Amino acid sequence: MGLFGLKYENVDGYFDSYAKYIIRQAKNRLSKRSNTGRLRDSLDYTIFKNDKGQRDIRFTSVAYGDYVQRGVSGTQTQRTFIDVDGRRKKSPYAYRSVGPPVSALELWIKAKGFGRIRGAGGKFISHKTLAFFISKSIKKRGIRSVSFFTQPISASWKVFRQKLVENFAKDIEADIENKFSIKI
Repeated sequence: MGLFGLKYENVDGYFDSYAKYIIRQAKNRLSKRSNTGRLRDSLDYTIFKNDKGQRDIRFTSVAYGDYVQRGVSGTQTQRTFIDVDGRRKKSPYAYRSVGPPVSALELWIKAKGFGRIRGAGGKFISHKTLAFFISKSIKKRGIRSVSFFTQPISASWKVFRQKLVENFAKDIEADIENKFSIKI
């Protein structure tokens, strides 16, 4: 129940469909850059009432999702991301003295099925050595942001607000029809 005992059935339904739309868009954005699909598969949402009693949507993902969302600046490259207002902002994350763990990159290399790779001298290099070089490169260049949640929200915000008002009006009409037996 809401304001004056109003049931928000249309508003609640629209919040749910909008959250599902954002998740679909986010998964689509991630599918273009996904490696294992773990981040893409972890995307979820929760609709809840905040401290002021207003409906809110919280989008969630695995712990490293925010690094992919906002990017990570390298020692030589500043990375940016798109916020929910559609503005470009500097990433709050940066590599300083240490890059990504070589062990994690080594597992990624094996999972990707990299065959044997030759170095500059023509000799084969190990997966561990390759992981070390990739780690150094990522430390310098950083990780580009995908803005998988914020870009779809930013792009659809105007339509979301308009449709939310329309659904709120439908709830008011339904409430008037139920209370006063008046067909609007």
